[in-house]
Amino acid sequence: MLLALLEGEIDQNEYMYLNNIELRYVSLPSYVYGLIYKHKDIFLIAINKSLSDNWKKKTILHELAHFELKHWDKEVFEYKIEGLEDEADRYVNFLLEKE
Repeated sequence: MLLALLEGEIDQNEYMYLNNIELRYVSLPSYVYGLIYKHKDIFLIAINKSLSDNWKKKTILHELAHFELKHWDKEVFEYKIEGLEDEADRYVNFLLEKE
């Protein structure tokens, strides 16, 4: 479904609605751009509000990749964070190449 967003078939608000995702801009340490987690039945994406608009967009896309790759799952903590970040980046790059 992320590909549909990238190709303009749906907009970001529709994507968020269809996947029960809420987006919030919050104060985070400067080294944390964003994160995704599941609380009850809602997925929450927190984006560092001090980022530039361009970095906010990139970070949202990156967090949506984590969503599609199910990195929010409780079993995710069994893996190294760096590997998950690399996997999300590779997924976004793969989708962007398909456009």
